[in-house]
Amino acid sequence: MSDDFNKDTSLEDEIAKSLQKMAEEETTVAKAFVGTENGVVEKKQNVNDIDYGKTQVVPTIPKELLKDDEYEENPLLEDDDYSETEEDKIPEADGNISAKKKNDKKKKIIIVSVAATVAVIAIITIIIVVSASKKKKQSYDYYYNQGMKLYEEGNYGDAAGMLSKASKDAKGKKNLDLKYTLFKCYESSGNENDAVDVLKDILSYDENYKDAVKSLAQIYYKKEDGDNLTKLIRKYEDGSCKDVVKEYIVNEPVPSKAAGSYDDNIELKFTCDTGAVVYYTTDGSEPGKKSDLYDGSAIEIQNGTTKIKAVAINSIGVSSNVVELEYVIEYGAPAAPDVTPVSGKYSEGEKVVINNIPDKCKAYYTIDGSTPTAASTEYTGEFTMPSGNTVVSFIIVNEHNQSSPVVKRNYNVEVKNKYTFSQAESQLKNTLIAKKVLKSENIAADGSKANFVYETKATVSDKEMYIIRYDVIKGGSTTTAGLYGVDTSSGKVYTVTGTEGSYSAKEY
Repeated sequence: MSDDFNKDTSLEDEIAKSLQKMAEEETTVAKAFVGTENGVVEKKQNVNDIDYGKTQVVPTIPKELLKDDEYEENPLLEDDDYSETEEDKIPEADGNISAKKKNDKKKKIIIVSVAATVAVIAIITIIIVVSASKKKKQSYDYYYNQGMKLYEEGNYGDAAGMLSKASKDAKGKKNLDLKYTLFKCYESSGNENDAVDVLKDILSYDENYKDAVKSLAQIYYKKEDGDNLTKLIRKYEDGSCKDVVKEYIVNEPVPSKAAGSYDDNIELKFTCDTGAVVYYTTDGSEPGKKSDLYDGSAIEIQNGTTKIKAVAINSIGVSSNVVELEYVIEYGAPAAPDVTPVSGKYSEGEKVVINNIPDKCKAYYTIDGSTPTAASTEYTGEFTMPSGNTVVSFIIVNEHNQSSPVVKRNYNVEVKNKYTFSQAESQLKNTLIAKKVLKSENIAADGSKANFVYETKATVSDKEMYIIRYDVIKGGSTTTAGLYGVDTSSGKVYTVTGTEGSYSAKEY
């Protein structure tokens, strides 16, 4: 505390002691005077026996000394306070001497009364002065002014003591600027706990006192008190104090897939602020440091409804808002195949294409009008439209073995010229692939090498055909696997039996 303050206090104490001593001395002198006659102490009392500096009891005068109205006028006199001495017992005959003694004693009584009155007044004055000084010292204005003065002088410890007392006054409780100065005193003197308490007290009166919010956030950040800093952010991030907490905000984790409904499994990933990590739950509980840590790899969301809650937490423990995501996975059948061209009449050699096969899906088709399945001919790319009037049926099947709606195309291919052998051979290969005899144009279904040999052009059942032998080469040996005929006009394929000159044919 400052020297001026100590001086003020000492001066007031000295004044009080001096006034008290003055009153005691006045009382003592009066007592002494009453007990003397012409400077000689009566009743064998020695002046040196008087203890100056202490209040003495004022001697009382017996009523026998007063036989007139003066006794009635001095209430300080009591009946039992005086006893006669031998000298006081004066014969009535000696009237002059007796009267003189009575007058002297009356004078003494007056002096005693005046001295006692002065002493009482002095004591009352002391009490009033000391009480007023003490009351002044205990007033709000006194503590406030002294505290602010000490704060300006940089004496934060003593300033805190004064301002703390002022803050407990009815006026001080509402003076939030005073309390914030008190906070700065505690902060400057390293009293962190009291500093925090004062800030909380300020906010209990005005929760939007911006300086208090800012200072409290700074303290929590410095202490790496992520939990309390998170609570402070949650309270003020959307209010009038949002600008003082925004620098401490941790953003929510961002999902790679928006919440919603999907018809297939999805792979979910998260990104977050630099220096933060993501924790998540899938059981509906609130995520935290004890939850699953997202390690950067994809989280697979499968069939059904999945609820995910995720939070980002930085290095000092400040948490973001929790992001809640709901994914509904219902495996749906693939969309119908988009086949071109549409049904109609076409020239020979036209190509057929499926344009919309999704990932992890396959397409199948038939050319005999039957409904295709996953056991039908697999579509591996565009193929030549069959000759004649043909119904081609298509489906798409996904990885969950769900089929799309069937799409059909009716192609009527007019043959203007006869098929060449090359065209006939190609027609035969397409048909064998559709029948799963061939895996591709030169590979048999079992993986063997396929080879086609021109035998002859012959008329079978009134139809001109190219007779083509189908050989299989396996393990270095060649085996004939079938004999086929291709109509040179229509391109239709037939199975052929017999030998040249006696062939018979059946539409394949």
